Amino acid sequence: MSQSHPTSWKHYITTASMLALFGTSSQALAASGFTAVTASGDDGNRPSATIDGNLTTRWSSDGVGQWLQGDLGSVKSLSAVDIAWHRGNERTNTFVLATSTDGATWSTAVSTKSSGTTANFERYSFSARNARYVRVTVNGNSVNTWASIAEWAAIAGAATPTAGADRFGVTMLYPTKSGGESWTLADNALADSRFDPQNTITRNSDGSWKMKDKQVRMSVFTSTGYDDRKIPTYDRDVLASRGYMQAPNDWKNIEMTGFVKVNAVADAKDNFAWYARGGKHNDKYSGCEGSSYKGGLHYDGRARWEKETWHVSYDQTPYVTATSSLKGRWVGFKAVMRNITVSGQTAVKLEMYVNENADKVTWKKVYDYTDAGRWGGDAQHCGGAVPAAPITWGGPIAVFRWDNATDVDFKWLSVREIQP
Repeated sequence: MSQSHPTSWKHYITTASMLALFGTSSQALAASGFTAVTASGDDGNRPSATIDGNLTTRWSSDGVGQWLQGDLGSVKSLSAVDIAWHRGNERTNTFVLATSTDGATWSTAVSTKSSGTTANFERYSFSARNARYVRVTVNGNSVNTWASIAEWAAIAGAATPTAGADRFGVTMLYPTKSGGESWTLADNALADSRFDPQNTITRNSDGSWKMKDKQVRMSVFTSTGYDDRKIPTYDRDVLASRGYMQAPNDWKNIEMTGFVKVNAVADAKDNFAWYARGGKHNDKYSGCEGSSYKGGLHYDGRARWEKETWHVSYDQTPYVTATSSLKGRWVGFKAVMRNITVSGQTAVKLEMYVNENADKVTWKKVYDYTDAGRWGGDAQHCGGAVPAAPITWGGPIAVFRWDNATDVDFKWLSVREIQP
């Protein structure tokens, strides 16, 4: 089908910020943010036309699944892509925007349709993530199977700083506290005295581990270990005052990381939960040892935080959609909890991140919540004066938990004490 079109349809951009696109080709290249562009194919309308600053030129290629790829030149923090669709005021385009740090492993940023109401730029925003490469895959339009883009531009800034990588090569989002506690899953996990999977785990041929149990609580102890005889009190006000439950090196300001692959589930609405800031969760001591913040990633892709003031007294934040279904793919999951100051009082910042393509690098923040003492709570059960007081103290045990998943592979687990 011919892609020969008159040029009278063109609606030129009039905003001052976009007029910069209509200069020399080098100026246009800089404005687009891309240092180079490639494509799956073309009909003579080359991909370079999409960064020439001219809305009367275009890239075109026929067939569902045709793609256009841009290179930012280096890894940057990307939060949106602007696209001016050829004949964008006459038809809608179905497309997927994906990003990559290495050009090999891709993570979906946006899957949607264009408005069909404008031939000027439309902005497609998403949570900021580190990326070097951007790819738009066009799956036809409301008239035919052609992919046609007049111009596009990346909305990017300096790459999000990270704290390097752990021994597995996984990006650390926060710097490890100097002299602080740190643990990583050992090559011989069964011989690690600081790791108690509590159920049978077996080694997979690729080096990952397998757990087949419907109720999983894999405990990680600090270097001090766990001994409830060394916990003199569970009074919430005392714990908040001294900052720990068992010892000064209890898990408190931490970044917990794990990579998981769900192979079989009994209930897709259940979840993984990385949690800390307490000890054992049972009925001893009126449940007061069982305090925690739980970062929950559900098998269906939802996420939320839970606050367990004591075992069992829960409050939850609202759900958000963090990713698609977890079943059958490797996904990285981080839970971060760290003390901050809000209005002169100690509060707790709670963050969750996912690494959807398991490349160890591309972490997307999916939840950010601050417990400043106005969220649920039943602290008076354990001697607290303020029912909704945040859990500001550390605990001797961090736990990788899941329920109702009958076959899960896991790898690259770590718990680190971070500089808050």
